[in-house]
Amino acid sequence: MVNIVVFNEEENEFIQSILKTIKKKRPEEADYIRSRLGSLQDLANAVSSYPSFHSTRKIGNSTFSMDTLIDMICKMDFADQVMYVPTKVILGRSYVIAKINFLLMLKYETESIMKLKKSAPSIDEMVTLNIYSLMSEEVYLSLIQEPDISMVIKTRAAVRLMNIWEYRLSQSAEDYAPMLSSLWKSRRHLSPIYGTMMGMSEMLQMASNIDPVWFDFIGSAENDDGVYQALEEFIFNLTFEELMKIRETMKINKLSVVNKKDIESLLHIDNFYSTFQSADPREMLRFFKQRKKNADYRSRARCPGPVKTIEEHILLFMLSKELQR
Repeated sequence: MVNIVVFNEEENEFIQSILKTIKKKRPEEADYIRSRLGSLQDLANAVSSYPSFHSTRKIGNSTFSMDTLIDMICKMDFADQVMYVPTKVILGRSYVIAKINFLLMLKYETESIMKLKKSAPSIDEMVTLNIYSLMSEEVYLSLIQEPDISMVIKTRAAVRLMNIWEYRLSQSAEDYAPMLSSLWKSRRHLSPIYGTMMGMSEMLQMASNIDPVWFDFIGSAENDDGVYQALEEFIFNLTFEELMKIRETMKINKLSVVNKKDIESLLHIDNFYSTFQSADPREMLRFFKQRKKNADYRSRARCPGPVKTIEEHILLFMLSKELQR
């Protein structure tokens, strides 16, 4: 069994220096954190002890291989996925969540000690990268379960998903889906202006922080209403239904521009989809899940509006482009 290192050398030095300071101030808490770090290592070792997805093995009259797993992923009912995917998948996801929780615990400690407060943003960045890896997995799973996607695309997405499952212990989100990571990073730094509700200012803000492939994607989606509807939900933090209500109100009242306070008043809400005012990086995952849930509902109910998230559209574009090469 390969002994997995939970944090690389640089990350480990950073964490150990924080623990050294905590030890001086609060010895019992430092011991508890070290204990949880040991638990995290044990979980990583447990994940790595399971067979690689690239291996082939025969159990009884059944053969399990990468090909049989890909076939199962593409055809299974995702409502039952926990009971059918390999144990390594469930443990691996638990490991990432445990790592996020460990880092958040460390962050809470640093925020309570004056000397360590400057370390909190660096911990936030480490949490964010792990959140992105979970989100990448979610987007691949979402795309695979879409009924209107060809089996060729689903199979390609399943191969990528298996790489996330196989290497989640040693790779970052950028290795899994660089375009998605770029999109999420640009969104974290975006402050919607609203104004005419056309999204031009917001798009320009995103353009300065996003992968150049984004422009190819936008160009290819010129006549696709579903893409632009999903993009509007992403940049404005509002549902398609809320956006329609705002635009109708603007038309009736002959308003050329609106601001955040106007929108809060029109919709009778105190905040939006996700405010991003919180420093908690988990907001991005919640943001994706909210949009995905609404898209799924529209698809089932055959309601107007986007039936895929912008992340799914981008991933579909990238995978289709690969097939054309």
